[in-house]
Amino acid sequence: MKLSKIIEIVNPILVTNYKEKEIEHLFYDSREVKEGGLFFAIKGESTDGHRYIKDAINRGASSVVMETDAVEFGIPAIKVRSSRRALSKVSAHFFGFPSEKLAIIGITGTNGKTTTAMLLRNILRKAGKKVAVISTVGCFLEDEKTDVANTTPESLWLQKAMRKMVDKGIDICIMEVSSHGIKMGRIEDIDFDFAVFTNISRDHLNFHKTFSDYLNTKLRFFHNLKKEKIAFINVDDVYGEKFVQKATSETYTFGIDERADFEGKVGSVTEDGLELSIIYEDTEFAITSPLRGRYNAYNILPAFALSLKMGIDNNIIKDGISSFKGVEGRGDRIETGLGFECILDYAHTPDALYRLCSAEKEIAKGRLICVFGAGGDRDKGKRKQMGKVASTLCDEIIVTSDNPRGENPRAIIEQIIEGVNSSKVSVEVDRKKAIENSLRIAQKGDTVIVAGKGHETYQEIGGKRFHFSDREVIESCILSLREGNL
Repeated sequence: MKLSKIIEIVNPILVTNYKEKEIEHLFYDSREVKEGGLFFAIKGESTDGHRYIKDAINRGASSVVMETDAVEFGIPAIKVRSSRRALSKVSAHFFGFPSEKLAIIGITGTNGKTTTAMLLRNILRKAGKKVAVISTVGCFLEDEKTDVANTTPESLWLQKAMRKMVDKGIDICIMEVSSHGIKMGRIEDIDFDFAVFTNISRDHLNFHKTFSDYLNTKLRFFHNLKKEKIAFINVDDVYGEKFVQKATSETYTFGIDERADFEGKVGSVTEDGLELSIIYEDTEFAITSPLRGRYNAYNILPAFALSLKMGIDNNIIKDGISSFKGVEGRGDRIETGLGFECILDYAHTPDALYRLCSAEKEIAKGRLICVFGAGGDRDKGKRKQMGKVASTLCDEIIVTSDNPRGENPRAIIEQIIEGVNSSKVSVEVDRKKAIENSLRIAQKGDTVIVAGKGHETYQEIGGKRFHFSDREVIESCILSLREGNL
């Protein structure tokens, strides 16, 4: 793309040292810059790309987009009001507006995004569609998986990935849309065809500062939809009606307790899954799912509704639901062979922990034992609430370290303990030992929940990442217990 075209797109405040150039690459990370690239200096949460302009130039950047007044770099410098907004607009143009060539599904909410996304993927693939997913657990292009740094990556990454999807003949892209992605403008130039609201509760307040800002950020996603698009909204959520009112597109509601376009009725709930009836336009659809817990009905409902509105045959939808065994680290049942259940889950908010523990309590034959912690350098207010939830619903809780990051793990644990209203609580800072302790005390009929990290394979302590997998620890402990060595 010609630099003159890029200047036209971003509508700059000022351009200095202009020379026409052919821009071959776009970058926002100076470490990745190649010859002939345009570098966007972006201000982030923890660092500022303006500090790395000289590094980008030394690596071959031929021009730079920035928000500050330009110093003499010897290359074209384009001053804009927002480098991040400019990056989004230029990326969409540079890669040929790929979202317009795909059916884009955006799923937002505090909990349930990943399970809903991967369930939809299974249904649509059963229908013969070529599907990509961008989620917390990775980016999937059919069967090809790559890791992602954020739930909703930066706009350049997204546009480049969607271009690859188009080139590979992908039909549909399912995206988890985070509040960070909305507020930081990462999705502004993506043409969403469908939007799903799962639920909203306290989360990310270290970033948003107030729940009001978090809520309004999520609402903005639905307010920006084109009128010919379709939204699916959970009206059982206390804020569901706000999303209905804010949506600017065609809107369908789903729920179990409230009247909705797609109404669910939960039948049996067992350790092997759940039965659900979905009523739409006077037709009742019988659904069976191996997903554990009543809360999963709220993942099944929007997946069913959206698939039906995409024209997928209801029998294919039902097959897609019944054959979907879940997502790693999300209500993940790990076989013990020792007479007790073990569930691995990503729950790291009060609401997610409540939904998980409530669901498992309904199923459990014996005691409910829960191991959990809370992340450091994140919303401190939720820690006490998580302690209260776990101690109210569980028979035994072991409070441990999660990802303390730059905080003292013991200080985090003490804040969790402030909310505990039960004497059946113990503290073990070492997460491996905490998991071992929970499995060691489990008896026949009990259910052990290991919550907070789910699919993650690391612990972040003192600003450094160390390999750590809850699953690996659990499986190793189970093996030792079977052999009588723990």
